[in-house]
Amino acid sequence: MRCRAERRRDGYLTIDALVALSITVLAVTAAVTLAANAVSRMAQARDRLTAVRVADDLYEQLYTGERPDGRQSGVTEGRSWTYVSSSAATDGTPSVARRLRIVVDRRFGPDLVIEAVVPPAPATASSS
Repeated sequence: MRCRAERRRDGYLTIDALVALSITVLAVTAAVTLAANAVSRMAQARDRLTAVRVADDLYEQLYTGERPDGRQSGVTEGRSWTYVSSSAATDGTPSVARRLRIVVDRRFGPDLVIEAVVPPAPATASSS
């Protein structure tokens, strides 16, 4: 027959095991949560970078006159985009500058919107 001290110690071993198991579960859960957050933030950053790259290309092409003025839309690198190019002149202020509004679709978060005023489109060489 076991003495009373040995029976008490068995109870403490069970409690020790349960505490250790609980701590291990909490640590694993925290590690998985951190990894999931890191993956999510990387995806958001990649999404934002792709949208910025598409918008930058459109802006440069509009600035240099490679793209026509007006309203255009399309898809680049899997991102849908639209732009509107119009005169920057107002009723009281004549201007030859152009007002641009570029919108690029993002998968995570709101669409990327760029508004700018740029100089008039450069003259293109005649085809004759």
